[in-house]
Amino acid sequence: MNWKKMRCFRHFVMPILAAVLILLPAPAAQAAGEQTILVGLYYEGNALPSANLQNSEGTGYRFGYLDSNRNFISLGETTQEAITMSLGGRHVQLTAPYSTFAQAAAAAQAVGGFPVWTNGGYYVRIGSYSSQAEAQTAAASLGGTAVTAGGNAVTVSKTGTNEILFQFDGSSGALTVSPGLSSSEKAVTWMKNTQYYGAFQYQRFNGGNLVVSNVLSLEDYIKGVVPKEMSNSWPLEALKAQAVCARTYAKIQLNSGKHRSQGFDLCNATHCQVYGGRNSAGANSDRAVEETRGQCLWYQGSLAEAVYFSSDGGATESSVNVWGGSVPYLKGVADPYEASVADQIGNYYWSKTYTKDDLAKLLRSNGMQCAEIVDFRVTETTATGNVLTVTITDAAGKRWAFSKEKARTFFGLRSQRYTINGSGGNITASGGYTLAGGGTLSSMNGAYAIDGTGGIAPVNGSPYIITSAGTVALTPVPQSTPPSVPSDGTHFTISGSGWGHLVGMSQWGAHAMAKQGFRYDEILRFYYTGIEVR
Repeated sequence: MNWKKMRCFRHFVMPILAAVLILLPAPAAQAAGEQTILVGLYYEGNALPSANLQNSEGTGYRFGYLDSNRNFISLGETTQEAITMSLGGRHVQLTAPYSTFAQAAAAAQAVGGFPVWTNGGYYVRIGSYSSQAEAQTAAASLGGTAVTAGGNAVTVSKTGTNEILFQFDGSSGALTVSPGLSSSEKAVTWMKNTQYYGAFQYQRFNGGNLVVSNVLSLEDYIKGVVPKEMSNSWPLEALKAQAVCARTYAKIQLNSGKHRSQGFDLCNATHCQVYGGRNSAGANSDRAVEETRGQCLWYQGSLAEAVYFSSDGGATESSVNVWGGSVPYLKGVADPYEASVADQIGNYYWSKTYTKDDLAKLLRSNGMQCAEIVDFRVTETTATGNVLTVTITDAAGKRWAFSKEKARTFFGLRSQRYTINGSGGNITASGGYTLAGGGTLSSMNGAYAIDGTGGIAPVNGSPYIITSAGTVALTPVPQSTPPSVPSDGTHFTISGSGWGHLVGMSQWGAHAMAKQGFRYDEILRFYYTGIEVR
């Protein structure tokens, strides 16, 4: 090496490496029995040109890749606590290969360069140049070759500097960064104001931006889902029911391969399940996951579709009446529990008003030509009192029927549990307790009972009556939805309760049942007909 020439071209090279880089003695592997999954954090239109990591618990990082069994194969490490992953660039590559990372790191430090893994071996690269011509000029002086990093290349730098620590430039595969210098330490890492367990994979497709995935065990993933779906402050048994549902749902999605072409197993949004890393987690939600570790919902030997939603408003619904497919364990049930916490649920009772003109515009915007709208009513309900079909009629006698999930989504409603009032007045959401003197109560909130001594006390929990055969719990009687009455007015008011598709477990119902002393497996068996929890 010509050291005089090296000094002349110092403005082309990077500062001498400050971090100590060594080769790990052995690859780090996932603990036995733990299923490793990849959760997409940033992908497609949200893929990143650069991404930072910051140690929260644990020190430094290991660089490597995942083998076919998703074992982490280490290529090297750094003691830096804050690093940035970015796209490749133009560099000068010295010709000598190195058999180990430690050798390449030492050689790189001596010349102000950085180690690179490329073509299955270690090399040293120098500089980062804005043009190919600039790189070629530097190469001529340094005795190397001008190279442009490939479409899969990812460069690791010290955050806030131009100091390159490592570059992964494989013709296939993707860089994986594992926080912590030991496979035995449980690292927690910051990325974009969110804390995560596990490692991070950086993929590039067709030379594009970084697709970032969180690489972690299934159980750690569930710890990041439960507190996003339920508050960490909720009763433990409700959180345990949610953990079983989330784990079951995740396993089914893993088997489906729905995001495989995008380079990961599950996304972090509602398309799969909302996943928020460690930010919302706490001792209560973590305990719920640990105390149900590995448990799922099963029906006749197969994993059950553990779908869930926020609140049912009085009754869940059979899958056949929402999505069209009949599933034996997804049957609608009258829910006597959820109403006990209705006062804690925002917008539990809701309404939405359409004018005749609004309905006409909605139809026309969806390719349905109509005359003046004269009627909008519920024309068919389900066994549990939810809406199955609504029909709009125009002045020419033409009708449009919207059934199942379309009866909710087409009109932008919160659930399929509602009634329609053609005169513009409010109607109590369907479902409730029938009173002996006539009328109904939608819930027992605010209801009082007179005991045998004449005392008056509020009705708490699930009411019951005493018969000659013993006590019998009362359940809300689904009320048939009253037909709307065409009026001379121009408004139709939809009044309803609950939020979601109503199939499977009501999360607020689970909350109510847990407060009333039910165990998580009892909650699950109530909402899913004939399932096993194991």
